Amino acid sequence: MFGIGSGELLVIALVVLIAVGPQRMPQLMKAVGKGMRDLRKASSDLRKQSGLDDLMREDPLGVRELEREIRRPVAPQRSQKLTDEMRAQEAPAEGVDIALARRRVEKAKAAESRESEAS
Repeated sequence: MFGIGSGELLVIALVVLIAVGPQRMPQLMKAVGKGMRDLRKASSDLRKQSGLDDLMREDPLGVRELEREIRRPVAPQRSQKLTDEMRAQEAPAEGVDIALARRRVEKAKAAESRESEAS
């Protein structure tokens, strides 16, 4: 209830008991109970008058359908056959870092050769 645990509720009850006193505690609890009952009744009447419950049941925005779509399990995709080139790129024999550095050097050399040919 309201994110309050049982230990916290016990501490609050002890503080109220000390602040109010044991003689007036039953009267206070009756008043709190009556206030909560009146609040629930008022909110229930307000929802009936405004038609909020009917709107939530109708779901004009399609929220329930969207929630079902999100929660629907996704079918597993078929595994793709890896070619030898793809395998070599994913797990190169000399290691991923060295292969990446080698590709960067090759790209830089290719860019330099294009620049030298253009000028």
